[in-house]
Amino acid sequence: MAFGSAALKFIATALYALEFGCAAVILGIYSYFLAVQADRNVTIPRWQQAVEGLSGATVLYTICAIIVTCCLGGKTFFALIGLIFNALCCGAMIAIAVLTRDGASSCSGYVETPLGNGQDSSREGFGSDGQGNQITYAASLGTTCRLNTVCFAVAIIGA
Repeated sequence: MAFGSAALKFIATALYALEFGCAAVILGIYSYFLAVQADRNVTIPRWQQAVEGLSGATVLYTICAIIVTCCLGGKTFFALIGLIFNALCCGAMIAIAVLTRDGASSCSGYVETPLGNGQDSSREGFGSDGQGNQITYAASLGTTCRLNTVCFAVAIIGA
């Protein structure tokens, strides 16, 4: 009986760690997107803010769930709370997959990304050294498209 309980806790912790990794990747990528847009004083669409919020909430929950599963796994009350929050996190990942569904398209030629639309090789710099040379560059739109594709893929894995 003790082996089964330990194996169940280990499997639950491993699944929470996988969910944490998926949500953390999305949180990191969309934090970059939002930071670039904030630096350029561009209006940030609500759907991007939603992706950031949903992934942040999932990261926070999975951190707590890993700790609770290791320490309090098998207790009925915590199992019920975990069941409810697991369903909510699954829904959040499905919502993120829907919001980032543009990542399922091709990332060559003309691309539509969270940072703008254009040719995959185009880059838009900002800032200058006073002599007309741009100092800071954003990732190319092709790279941005591939990052969005990663978010779409890990959201499906996380769900």
